[in-house]
Amino acid sequence: MSFEGPAYGAPPAPQVPPAAWQPPAMPPVRPPVEDPAEYHRLYRANPRYAWWRPLVAVALFAVFFLVASVVVAIIWFAIAFVTGDVDFDLLVDQDALLAHLSDTSNPLSLAYLLASVAIMLPCVPLAMLCVGLRPVGLRHSVAFRLRWRWMLWCAAVPALVITVLNSAISFLPLAFGEPFEPVPVDAGAFALTVVLILLLVPLQSAAEEYVFRGLIMQTLGAWVRPVWVGIVVSTVIFTVGHTQYELWGMLSVAVMGVGFAVVTWRTGGLEAAIALHVVNNVVSFLLLTSGVLGTTVMTSEGSTVLAPIIQLVFTVAYLAWVERGARRRGIHRARELATS
Repeated sequence: MSFEGPAYGAPPAPQVPPAAWQPPAMPPVRPPVEDPAEYHRLYRANPRYAWWRPLVAVALFAVFFLVASVVVAIIWFAIAFVTGDVDFDLLVDQDALLAHLSDTSNPLSLAYLLASVAIMLPCVPLAMLCVGLRPVGLRHSVAFRLRWRWMLWCAAVPALVITVLNSAISFLPLAFGEPFEPVPVDAGAFALTVVLILLLVPLQSAAEEYVFRGLIMQTLGAWVRPVWVGIVVSTVIFTVGHTQYELWGMLSVAVMGVGFAVVTWRTGGLEAAIALHVVNNVVSFLLLTSGVLGTTVMTSEGSTVLAPIIQLVFTVAYLAWVERGARRRGIHRARELATS
């Protein structure tokens, strides 16, 4: 006779516990495409980097900016038409409309002039979010944030130098015996334009930096390693955007554009460029809208070869000063992601 199972008196077979549940294996995280990464190469620091993401971000930025521009233009026209600042006859005359919008002593024109540029500021992070260029803080600096103390330090000396320099240039004709005829400006309108300048110029200047030295330089830097490519291309586009100026005025803008791009690269962020841009534009707009320059219209008419030369000397001096300050304060130029 046979029995199935263990023999009589034998100990029971050990019970094998079921295997403990194991979570599914996660795919390995891709390392950063580039580590450490300089400011213009930060897009490649993202493990999800793909060549098409910066390109789509630029396209989306253009769409967002176009839509926002139309909205701002409609709002401006509605207010200007209701207040009697413009009429339909002015709208069909492009030269007259351009001259009207370039008059900085007109609060409505000045508000539109500055707001139409400042609206680029939110368009950049929105485009980055849409295509997965994260964190969006990488547009600020290699620290993925704005280094506020560093930016304020960079603005301190230029605020004094630019004020003195622009004032000296403004009154330079007196030294050569030329007539100096300031334009009378309404006191109430001037007070309002001062408020608009202090509120909107920092946004307008920062917006230009985030687009030209941020989005454009970082997009090109994602594809091409040499930084000079981004410096040249961003400067050309920046200069073309100031075609309201004459030759010497545009050359001055080009010199500033190169300076903004170089200081961004050398300091690993936009802070120094934003500081200089804001100070320069605030002082320039305040002088222009006051009428002491003999006009309140944005133009470089009458400028000479001295304009870009003076701008070059000042820009080189600013770059040297910031370079020294960055080294003394330990400002990082690149992001070391392995230790982040």
